[in-house]
Amino acid sequence: MRAWVHAVSALAGIAAAVSFEAWTTSSYGPRSSAHYASVENSSMTPREVVLGFDRLAYDEDKPREAVTRYVAPQFIDHKDTHTGGDARESLITRLTERHAADPQTKRTIERVVADGDIVVIFHHSVASHGEAISGVETFRVQDRKIAEHWSVYQRGAD
Repeated sequence: MRAWVHAVSALAGIAAAVSFEAWTTSSYGPRSSAHYASVENSSMTPREVVLGFDRLAYDEDKPREAVTRYVAPQFIDHKDTHTGGDARESLITRLTERHAADPQTKRTIERVVADGDIVVIFHHSVASHGEAISGVETFRVQDRKIAEHWSVYQRGAD
């Protein structure tokens, strides 16, 4: 009987350790990807937050992940005030549709200016059919998340 109790105890100990490890690395545990993203964001400057968002949303074409990681829940998009819906979802939709419309568009950041919690990106895009667009996007970062966004574009700019 004593050997049986030891065997069950050993198996229970192994099962507890495996279960704990599975939980801590799951989507809900303390070592989830959301946790690591928040830790990564905790030491970022506003410039790094905006460039991290830009890299994920444009270069890696992961708009949902970019918005989830870098955009505040109370995000205000001054470009898209007419929708009346969730500004974050609207941003995801706009970024997804932009990429789907012309996945070959080449976008180059020309300059980044950061002053306190304000970050401005000057960029130039050329569509696959040759149309050029220059843009200026302004972001306000609060608590290491993008809180507001403004943008101005000019078609046909060199």
